Amino acid sequence: MIRSKALYQRILEWLRPASAQPRPQRILITQRELKNFGGSELFAIEIARALKSLGREVAIYCPSPGKLSNIVTPSGIPVCETLDAVPFRPDIIHGQHHLPTMAALAHFPDVPAIYCWHGARPWVEQSPVHPRIRYHVVTSIRMGPRLSTEFGMPSDRVVTIPNFVDLQRFSRVRKVSGAPTRAVLYGQAGFHPGELAQLERSCAENGLALDKVCPAYGNPRPRPEYFLPDYDVAFAIGRCAIEALACGCAVMPIVPQLAGALVTTQNLDDWADSNFSPRYFTSADVMDSKWLAGELARITPEALHAVTQSVRTRHAMEHAVAAFMELYERTIIADAPRGSGAEFAHYLGQMAPQMDAMWGELECRKVEDIEAQTKIRALEQKNDEANQRIQRLTDRLLSEGKNTSD
Repeated sequence: MIRSKALYQRILEWLRPASAQPRPQRILITQRELKNFGGSELFAIEIARALKSLGREVAIYCPSPGKLSNIVTPSGIPVCETLDAVPFRPDIIHGQHHLPTMAALAHFPDVPAIYCWHGARPWVEQSPVHPRIRYHVVTSIRMGPRLSTEFGMPSDRVVTIPNFVDLQRFSRVRKVSGAPTRAVLYGQAGFHPGELAQLERSCAENGLALDKVCPAYGNPRPRPEYFLPDYDVAFAIGRCAIEALACGCAVMPIVPQLAGALVTTQNLDDWADSNFSPRYFTSADVMDSKWLAGELARITPEALHAVTQSVRTRHAMEHAVAAFMELYERTIIADAPRGSGAEFAHYLGQMAPQMDAMWGELECRKVEDIEAQTKIRALEQKNDEANQRIQRLTDRLLSEGKNTSD
């Protein structure tokens, strides 16, 4: 099995063209929105800033910009709400989210593209099919076969570029001392309230105080490089897991209904192949106190130091940026077809049944909402009537009490 550092080397060897070609100088990155701190948002921002630091001209096309635009624009990278505002004709489109990607392909009819597929959910992540999208990038080896089978992508056009961490940003590494006392559920939502209660109970029974850091819990905390080194244990997946590992935390990947093993140097490559998600494991455990006690018992300062150093070596952002640059170059020199319009007809034809299904679901929700609102109004009216009766009875009792005292 190809491992992280060797994987980057193999990628670069495969991507490197036989003859020297000028590298792309103008790169357009597409991103659905830049409102909240999320995986694809920060991925786009960090790649854009890294490319800019290499002297490339970079812009982000984002139909729904927000507060995160303020992170990237000081670097001289425009965030364009419309494609007409893009200040150059790009050499390549680095696509994320299929609707903005397809819009960019339509606006720049002869420009080739790559597409970064961050996962099957939500719907906006689904990978579009278009002849000018020469390569589809996945962040873990086990995502590749799924992309090929579900979307019919030829395997030679699916490239794995592992997730990364910006070591300049995550420069602080915690010092491990004593037994773990603080834990964080970092960047993850979707858990049933009962599961969260079980995790809190399991932590408490094992001497851990648990914090939940995620917008879904009303605690976004946008600068993880500052707070992650304060925690002994992190429950996280994907890039969040890599960031926590780079800060020296003991990481246990968990998702709803599945709890994974502590990340160690022995299983680091397997976890990286799965983007640090137990969804790809058949041996994931139950998220209970016994599981947590067993994983905590495996933590030692020496083992934590070793896995932290491995992550900081293998998953440094510079490796991913180099791989993307080589992929851009290979994409540009490929014999990409020119735009005609027929490819968009095919795409819209594929999208039509999906949109019909979504529309039908929304209509059902409207009916459910109307019924729910009707019930709520009826309950509110009954509540008002009950309060009025209580007030009348209270006034009567007070009046009778006053007459008695007289």
